[in-house]
Amino acid sequence: MTDKQRLTFELENISNTKTASAWRMRENFIAMYDCQTSEQALEYFNAWYKSVIHSSNQHIKKAAKTIKEHIGNIVSQIGSTISNGRAEQTNSKIAKIQRMAQGYHNFDNLRAAILFFNGNLSLYHTIKE
Repeated sequence: MTDKQRLTFELENISNTKTASAWRMRENFIAMYDCQTSEQALEYFNAWYKSVIHSSNQHIKKAAKTIKEHIGNIVSQIGSTISNGRAEQTNSKIAKIQRMAQGYHNFDNLRAAILFFNGNLSLYHTIKE
């Protein structure tokens, strides 16, 4: 953030206390991902949730209640090196193939395109002697 952006941010932060408060609550929640284990993250979340529930911001309270319903799944990822990034990348490539072709009328044609573009196939045939 540049100095000018920081100054603008600070002025906005001072003038609009409700927005600034919501922003701080959001930043405090994101800090949960700095925890090393899921147990630490769950403790951190419980403390964060307690502070948010006692705030006057109804929108953040609603978001916190929604997050609390799914907190087990959220914290289970913390401390793990497992990611679904590769699956998301593959899904993105498939969607791109479908957009390029403007839809396929036949599943076999879509399957062939997916295998061709994602299978590292050579476009040119080589003859082995």
